[in-house]
Amino acid sequence: MASVRAVANLSWAVHVSEEIELKLSLAPEALAGVLASAPLARRGIRFGRPRQMVTSYYDTAKGALHRKGVFLRIREQGRRIEQTVKTAGEGGVLSRRGEWTWPLKTPQPDLDLAATTGLKPLERRARKGGLVKRFASEIARRIAMVETPEATLELALDEGVVRAGRRSVPLLELEIEVKRGDPMAVFALARELIALPGVTIGFATKASRGFELASGAAARAHPAIQPELDEAMEVHEAARSILNAAAAHAAANLQLLAATGAPEAVHQSRVALRRLRAALVLLKEAIPPERRHHLRREAGWLAAELGAARDFDVLALGALKKAAPPPDIAPAFARLVRRVETARRAARAAARAAAVSTRAQSLLLDLSETAALLTPLEGGHSLKELASASLARRYEAVRTAGEGVETMDVEARHHLRLTLKKLRYAADFFAPLYPRKAAKNEIKALGRLQDALGAFNDAAVAPVLAAKALAAAPVRAKDPGIETAAAFLAGWAASQGDAAWSEAAARWGAFTEAKPFWD
Repeated sequence: MASVRAVANLSWAVHVSEEIELKLSLAPEALAGVLASAPLARRGIRFGRPRQMVTSYYDTAKGALHRKGVFLRIREQGRRIEQTVKTAGEGGVLSRRGEWTWPLKTPQPDLDLAATTGLKPLERRARKGGLVKRFASEIARRIAMVETPEATLELALDEGVVRAGRRSVPLLELEIEVKRGDPMAVFALARELIALPGVTIGFATKASRGFELASGAAARAHPAIQPELDEAMEVHEAARSILNAAAAHAAANLQLLAATGAPEAVHQSRVALRRLRAALVLLKEAIPPERRHHLRREAGWLAAELGAARDFDVLALGALKKAAPPPDIAPAFARLVRRVETARRAARAAARAAAVSTRAQSLLLDLSETAALLTPLEGGHSLKELASASLARRYEAVRTAGEGVETMDVEARHHLRLTLKKLRYAADFFAPLYPRKAAKNEIKALGRLQDALGAFNDAAVAPVLAAKALAAAPVRAKDPGIETAAAFLAGWAASQGDAAWSEAAARWGAFTEAKPFWD
């Protein structure tokens, strides 16, 4: 291996760049339509002949690099062999990553070279753990270049497979990379392409697909992404980070929702949209009003489109599973469960259709484009001043909403739950600006209270959702047994709701006694 000291003297020095790209996912039946589409024809885009590439990804056996957002790969294309180190990067659906590439003579990782890059902090761990091949992609790539007055774009159309041992997953995607100029040029082209049937924003990378295969785990929903904030940031920079985190959170889960309909993907997609709407209010001074209103409206629309699927998931996986009807009601209760499952399937199908709709995909582009266009504010508060004031306002709103907690009615309890969510999202966003331990403890307490209020809400709406499912069923002969089962469910849910509210009331006391971390 070449030594680190000798790298600077090599005639084929490392190529260092920032990769800026947007990825589109193509359904197999969409390929022909994309190649013949007006957006490509109007720009004179013609792809070259396919080039075969085999790319092997290396990590320690325990995935030390992957956990830290660093990727080491060896790519073989004919006689050409290259080693690349990439960082996980930042941004929303328009990602920015550090990238270092060298030519190699043999297809074996060279840690001495890699240690001069984003891998440097993990070099010791990589050497100690030893690198192993985790998975590989086998791709036929076609390239097209697009020249505009603003930028040079490279379009890479990749078709192939990702393999890890005996497991594999097909791949068909179009990467649009900025080679020169203004990254905004990507959005205009992508906006036209996502209007074509079978074309959506693609968030999962080849590396993420490969690591899922290598672990043997099924694709999982992605939790909220913590934006990277610090006190030195200006408000518009924080807004950009938060909007990009929301775009990434939504894109990852909408992609999984469209592919599988998984309940947790529905849930996390809605969480991403609620967090986005909260952020647009918190940071309104940094975001142009017309864009802010547009994003709030579109996020609200998509959240509503996914709402029925989430509601029936909660009912089916919660109350209907936990309730234990007596033997004489059990057969009718099973019929009730089947009715709910029918409504749940219809709601899931509608949610999957909404996830891949042009309107939903446009929202993701609008989010990332808005983030990229934000500019410094003139005057105004510092980021921490804005954060503290926002948290204080939301805290007082929660305290006000919780007055008379022992006697409040269902509507007031619902209002308290929604008000608390707004505080929780603000606390999540701004926590990095405050002492870590204090913020962590407060957010954990907020989460426990929110969970208790959520359990009460789930119990309260269970009978309502069951009634909706029965009303949506085809007209048939009256089934008194199902009505009896629904009445049993209502009684069971009421007792669960009482227990959940007792817990919420107890946690409310602990919440009000704690000192806010932003104080």
